[in-house]
Amino acid sequence: MAKVQQRLKFGVVPKTVQLRTKIYKSLSSSEESQKILSHLSFGFEKDLYQAALNNLSDKGNPLRFNNFAYTMREIITLILSRYSSDEDILKCCWYRNETNTENGVTRAQRAKYAIQGGLSDERVFELLELDEEDRNYVQKKLKTFTKLFRELNEHTHLREKRFNIGDSKCEELALAVMRIVNDILVLVEDMRSQIISHVESEVDSTIVEEFISNTFDEIDILSTHSVVDYSELESFHVSKISSEHIWIVGVGIAHCELQWGSNSDLKNDIGATSSESYPYDFTLQAPLSNLRDLQLIPEGLKLDTSSWWGE
Repeated sequence: MAKVQQRLKFGVVPKTVQLRTKIYKSLSSSEESQKILSHLSFGFEKDLYQAALNNLSDKGNPLRFNNFAYTMREIITLILSRYSSDEDILKCCWYRNETNTENGVTRAQRAKYAIQGGLSDERVFELLELDEEDRNYVQKKLKTFTKLFRELNEHTHLREKRFNIGDSKCEELALAVMRIVNDILVLVEDMRSQIISHVESEVDSTIVEEFISNTFDEIDILSTHSVVDYSELESFHVSKISSEHIWIVGVGIAHCELQWGSNSDLKNDIGATSSESYPYDFTLQAPLSNLRDLQLIPEGLKLDTSSWWGE
């Protein structure tokens, strides 16, 4: 029986080709690729990125680079959407409609929300302790974001110089796109980290610890009289800045005194006491107008007493 050679069809890239093509291996192992992966969430975002790289191995597809550039642009959009919805942005004190549609939101505004949430520009200026000449610091960064995004967008346009190109040119252009994407992600993430670190410095750890110490309920069922002597706050950080609140998550240890029976029972040696320690985690929120006005979200404090039950 004559052998039938399977031809490489347009849009179909065998798995072995996906894994072994020179362009795929070169780009996936590049420094730019590793940096981009560090910004992506496990699951869909990373899968989409790997699919975009695999797409470049499809030599039978004259649109392979254009598809790659388009996907990389959408990855930026996906990351920005992690932080906000249109509804969130519309609630921000700094929001102004800069589009021709009702309640329109620009990409730069999505980036701004990712960076500072609903904090006002004046509050950001105060938090970052900027000099007067740097008052428009965030705005300048957003202009850089817009410029980079326009460069990225240019690569998605169908032009002859980017259509049906060879491996060498395809890799060169793909690497250029990856550098732009990384620059965008670094700009947003660095600015976001700066603001979050300054917000965290405004949150008083003593107030957090005191607030948590007066909130435990889970230990009541462990004994006749259950008391948290003190809680030991191990760490906390700002996990989110929304349009109206900051969200604080953290962990610690609750040191408890458990007593079975009354004080009279203890005197008569028919009661007992025990000192126990249990880990806990918590989620608090505070309004942007007062970062010390802490509120525990519903079911925001979880004390892990599983060790008591032998779990």
